[in-house]
Amino acid sequence: MAQGNNAQALASQLEAYVRRITDALQRDSMAFDKIEKRPTEVMSSRVLWWALDLVPGTLTRQVDPDGGSAGRGAAITQARAQVQAAFFLACTEMTDLAMSATDSSKKAVGDYKKRNLEKQISQFRNLCESLLNSDLNAAGILDTITSISGNQIGVNNANKFQGNKVYQVLPAVGQASIGAITTLNIDVNAKLLYITGAVPGGAAAGYVLAVDGSPGIVNSSLGSFQSNHLDANTGSWNNLARGSFPGQLKTPHLAMNNFAVVPSAVDLGLVYLRRVLPDDEGEAMDLLMHMGFDQQQSLSNYAYQANPTILWNEAKGDRNIDMMKKMAAATMAGYQKLVSKLATPGRIDALAIKKWFRGELQPTGPLTRNGQTEFQTYGDDGGLDFSVINYIWGGFQICLEQPKLGLYYDGCALPSGT
Repeated sequence: MAQGNNAQALASQLEAYVRRITDALQRDSMAFDKIEKRPTEVMSSRVLWWALDLVPGTLTRQVDPDGGSAGRGAAITQARAQVQAAFFLACTEMTDLAMSATDSSKKAVGDYKKRNLEKQISQFRNLCESLLNSDLNAAGILDTITSISGNQIGVNNANKFQGNKVYQVLPAVGQASIGAITTLNIDVNAKLLYITGAVPGGAAAGYVLAVDGSPGIVNSSLGSFQSNHLDANTGSWNNLARGSFPGQLKTPHLAMNNFAVVPSAVDLGLVYLRRVLPDDEGEAMDLLMHMGFDQQQSLSNYAYQANPTILWNEAKGDRNIDMMKKMAAATMAGYQKLVSKLATPGRIDALAIKKWFRGELQPTGPLTRNGQTEFQTYGDDGGLDFSVINYIWGGFQICLEQPKLGLYYDGCALPSGT
C-alpha cells in the first residue's frame, strides 16, 4: 500500500497570507496640505475679492518755503483681485457582493468598502496637488503629450496622473476636447501613461492633457503655482490686467536657460525677490523651496563636485570612503525644501507659504442627501443595480495675496536620467 503524500493532504491545509504590506500607490499632497492649514476665507458662488495697493499715493517734492508753492497731492490707487470657486470630486463604486463578502474578519482579511473609502480622500487630495502643479493658465492642464506609441502616451511628469482615471485630450488651452483617454497604469520613470483603448483620432505630440471635467479654458480650474508665479506684464492675474499696473503683478524670476542651478544663481534670485519688496518683508520672508526630484538631484550634483579633496592618509580602516549621504540636503539657501514628485521638471518655486490662503464655498466631505452618503445605482431597465456609489466633493480656490510675494527659477537643466 502506498504512503499518503502531500497531494492527498492538501484539502485540509490552511492557506497563509501576509498581514502587513506596503501601500505604494501614489497619494502625495504635501503642498496642498500646507496651504490647507492656512486661514480659510468663506465664499459664496459669487467672487471672493481682496484689495491691493498698486500705485503709491502722496506726492513728494523739494520745495521753496520762501514764497514757493507747496503743490497738490495724490492718493493711493487700489485695485480688486478676485477669484471664483472651482468644484472637484472623487467617487468610488462597489457591488453589493464585493462589500458583503468582505465585511467581517471571518470572510476576508480586509474590509473592501472601508479600504476604498479611505483611499477616496487621499485620491481627492492628490488631484488637488496635481492641479497646484498644473500649467500657468489655471485651466486644469496637467501636462503636454511628448510622444504617442500604440497605447503608450509620453509626458513630462507621469506622477501628475494616476491609473484608472479619465483625462481629456485638447489641441491647446481654450480649444475643445477631441476625446478622452482612460489610463490603465503609469510608468513614472519611463514617463509613460498606459491607456485602455485607442488614443483619440488626431492626437499628437504637443497636445495637452486636462483633468476630466475641466473646460480647458483660462482660469476655469484651480489656481496653480505657475498661474500665480509669472514674470510678465501682459495677460491678467485674478481679473487684474497686468498691463494696467506694470511691474506690480509680476513675480521675481530667474531664467536658468538650461543651465544647472548653482549657489550663485539661487542667491541672485533671492536678490531679485528682496529688491521688489520692503526690507521688513523681503529679508524676513519665510520661503518654502518647492521642487521636483530632478532639481534636488541637480543640487546634490553640485555638492558632489564641490566636495573637498580626500586626505587618504587620514582615512581610517580598510574600506573606501562613502562619498554620499543617505539623504539630500533639507534646505536650499537656508530655506526648507519641499521636494515633490508632482513638481514641474526644470522649475523651482520659492513659496511664501504664509501669504497663500484658500477661499472655500463647499468644505471637502461626503456628498449627502438627507444624511445619506451612499447612493443606489440603476440598470438600463430601471431596476436597481446591485451596486452603490459614494462621492467626496468640495468647492474652493487657492489664492496668493500678491504675485510679488514669491520667486521662481525656470529652465533649470535636468540632470542626466531624471
